[in-house]
Amino acid sequence: MHVVLRFKFDPVNIIFMGRRGHYRNTVKNVMLILNLLKKYEKMDELLTISKISRLTGLHKWTVSRTLDLYMQNFVEITIPDGFEDVGLHIKFVRLKNPDITKEQVLRLLRFRRTLTF
Repeated sequence: MHVVLRFKFDPVNIIFMGRRGHYRNTVKNVMLILNLLKKYEKMDELLTISKISRLTGLHKWTVSRTLDLYMQNFVEITIPDGFEDVGLHIKFVRLKNPDITKEQVLRLLRFRRTLTF
């Protein structure tokens, strides 16, 4: 069995599989995670990737990728020392600025999308 990937090369805009910029649900996923982080920030509680995944209904991989690629400017990710030594990969996530608004996040995502080629 072989897989054929469709791509179109344009020197100005690279379009892969008919998509440009974000994946289909990126903005929706960012907003889900942002709302959850804001809610738990008020309770002064750190969230893990697993807990965010469970509470949003998103897969752990999707949560981790969204945080790493699209939310790195406004989240703080802490990996505690010693946990990886025993095989645990735990990331604690919190907002850098709890007062950030949805509009600011959307503006950053739109700006980032215009930089994507």
